[in-house]
Amino acid sequence: MLSIFKGKKLSSTESVDIIEKIVYETLKPLGFRKHGRTLHRFVDGDISQVINFQNGCPQKGIYGRLWVNIGIRVPECVERKFHISEPIKSYYHEYECNIRTCLGFLADGEDTFYDLKKSPQKIAKDITNRIKKHVIPVFDVLNSRESIIQHRAEYPSFDQFANHLILLEEAMIWGRSGNIEKANDLYNKHYKKSLGANPGHLSYLETLAEQLGIV
Repeated sequence: MLSIFKGKKLSSTESVDIIEKIVYETLKPLGFRKHGRTLHRFVDGDISQVINFQNGCPQKGIYGRLWVNIGIRVPECVERKFHISEPIKSYYHEYECNIRTCLGFLADGEDTFYDLKKSPQKIAKDITNRIKKHVIPVFDVLNSRESIIQHRAEYPSFDQFANHLILLEEAMIWGRSGNIEKANDLYNKHYKKSLGANPGHLSYLETLAEQLGIV
């Protein structure tokens, strides 16, 4: 029977299945759980830490490539609310995170990817080693609101999309904790830094301030 499958060419989906399974075996003891193409764990109650396996980009006609996306989700930073009302889900996707990057950017300084025509076992080994080296140590530091406030700026490569929003998101964290005075101070610092920038963002900040009760 084995001879039937010997030399069988794997589809990209089958390759990613193998890769994700191998990586998950390493991360499961660290508290990660598998949800489709996403490995997820909660820290500090409701902060998400996410590793996502992206099989190509069909919207752009790109197939046979694998990206590994990394994210951290702090609910109030995403929802822009001091009082989170929606029930917590069992897991969150990487695109729902406010701190986001990709494994290639962390390890290589650019948006590199894996060719799924190559050995899935070798790809999985490389991904596992890179996650251990570049991701887990940072996840273990940014594992609470206090630590995110204190240390987030030390990891700019983790903030590929939202580095300019650190002050705003710190304001959200302080507001969630009940320290409205601190939230107000940080919010206004972010607003002043944004002056002269995108007028649309300033308008958004002014509307959001009214909703949050920020002076």
